[in-house]
Amino acid sequence: MVKCLVVDDDELGRELIAQYLEGVADCEMAENGLMAVDMFRAAFEEGNPYDLIILDIVMPEMDGHTAAKEIRTIEKEWGVSINDGVSIVVLSSLNTPSDVIQAYVSARSAAHLVKPVHPDKLLATLSKMGIC
Repeated sequence: MVKCLVVDDDELGRELIAQYLEGVADCEMAENGLMAVDMFRAAFEEGNPYDLIILDIVMPEMDGHTAAKEIRTIEKEWGVSINDGVSIVVLSSLNTPSDVIQAYVSARSAAHLVKPVHPDKLLATLSKMGIC
């Protein structure tokens, strides 16, 4: 089973995504980017890193763009290549071309989903990524 970190400041949103991923992923949750970075670092240091991060972009304390950059920095410090890093799926309520491009570039994400996330769309995206 995939180890997943769901990061969203909306508690209901986190719970729904975890529910959508039942049977596919073992989900842990963070309510902001700062917490996500701390959890990612701890999991990495324990030798049990995440396989997947579902990451909201707009959050308090640390947004998704900054959190993704921090996560990629941690991977680089540990000698993880770009191709071997954690898969990140970015969530956003913004769907303009520039927002989508920024999400891919800043997070080096594997996919971008627009909120509200539909379970079929999430699972289809993960399937295309080879995760489920």
